[in-house]
Amino acid sequence: MEKRLKLKIDIAILPAVILMYIMNYLDRNNIAAAKLGTMIEDLHLTSTQYSTCVSILFVGYISMQIPSNLILEKVGRPGLYLPSAMTIWGILSTLTCVVKSYQGLLVIRLLIGFAEAAFYPGVMFYLSCWYTKFEIAKRAAIFVVGSWLSGAFSGLIAYGVLTYLDGVHGLAAWRWLFLIEGVITIGIALTSMLVLPNLPATTRWLSKEERLLAIVRMIEDVGTRDDDAAPNSELETVDVLPQSKFRSAMVGFTMAVRDPKVLNFLQMMFCFATTAGINTVFPTIVNSLGFDRPKTLLLTAPPWLLVAITSVINSFHSDKTGERYWHMMWGPCLSLVGFVIGISTTKTAPRYVAMMLLLQIYNSWSLGFAWLSNSVPRPPIKRAAAVAAVNIGGNIPNIFVPYLFYSTASPNFYVGFAVCIVFAFLGMTGATTLRWQLSRLNKKLAAGETVDGLDGNTGFRFLH
Repeated sequence: MEKRLKLKIDIAILPAVILMYIMNYLDRNNIAAAKLGTMIEDLHLTSTQYSTCVSILFVGYISMQIPSNLILEKVGRPGLYLPSAMTIWGILSTLTCVVKSYQGLLVIRLLIGFAEAAFYPGVMFYLSCWYTKFEIAKRAAIFVVGSWLSGAFSGLIAYGVLTYLDGVHGLAAWRWLFLIEGVITIGIALTSMLVLPNLPATTRWLSKEERLLAIVRMIEDVGTRDDDAAPNSELETVDVLPQSKFRSAMVGFTMAVRDPKVLNFLQMMFCFATTAGINTVFPTIVNSLGFDRPKTLLLTAPPWLLVAITSVINSFHSDKTGERYWHMMWGPCLSLVGFVIGISTTKTAPRYVAMMLLLQIYNSWSLGFAWLSNSVPRPPIKRAAAVAAVNIGGNIPNIFVPYLFYSTASPNFYVGFAVCIVFAFLGMTGATTLRWQLSRLNKKLAAGETVDGLDGNTGFRFLH
């Protein structure tokens, strides 16, 4: 019965959130492809103004992360909340096709950031409400594949649009790029509203027994009921705890930022995200190979396809073995090799090998959030705040990384590559510290002590 339940959940949730994430990344990063068209000339942008337009999205994105996840937890209807946010950013992305100035582009990018803030931390919290600690990493990896595939599709779509639609109906090709991708986003968002379930206790198309099983699975996963569990009129036979003191969103936020584990995750993911910030300028880096625009756009696809494959394999194996630390480490190691090659030579063959390796830092991205969700098992309001807080740290680098890869730095990008190397090392150091910390907490649990409100006698242990 549990296998059938998980299959139903997988079919209902994963295809929808993957498609949503593909469009989330396309709408966020299509400005990099538009730069290879005539957008810079049409809007009379300087190099600094372009970098500001890239970065400003993340100002809005970061500022709304925690409020959005706390609202989501209180509303309790992710199946409606997440597609609604997607509809808003899809409309805004579509409207980008009519901007006439730097100021207009700046404002609309900021607003897109506000709307997109709901998505990634919201989905990670959403998945943690349905899947246990031995199931979530592989699902998170499958979900995040959407972003890697979007990196590949972005180049291919941009190649087609910029090559064949320039001047059609009087619109520049880059305007068609925003228009087409924005309309697709709106369509997927409206469809997702009809498909996505909400939470285990309130999903109508599950039988009463399946809803009960879905709740009990999550109780068993942490060895105790979540303090946020609330009675459900259709499941009155389920003995759940009454509403608790943790219902306050601000209390959940305070609990998250006072937890040393969460702060360690924040440091680790900030460092890895600084290294991974090259995603915002990846077409520019590939353009340093010296090929024309069509070849450059096509060459951006293989590195993203490779990381999509390796990240899924990595996370599946991590779930199978129940090990997190070593699976977090090998992606940054490969990226380090890529950065060293990239900073050492500008020869085409080794430089493209380097670009295939640079993005391997993303092997640690979805796994890092799965590890975080496992490490903050209760209450849900704290987990929601923790995921949002760490995701904020993981997106702050997107504000300043584009400035490190300024146009005159091509093709060597000494400053940008050097900064990425340093932060990759710092992130690996943070992961090592986190492993030591979780190991100490497990020893306390094994000795029968209580950690984070969890009794060691229940058998719960942190994965590390």
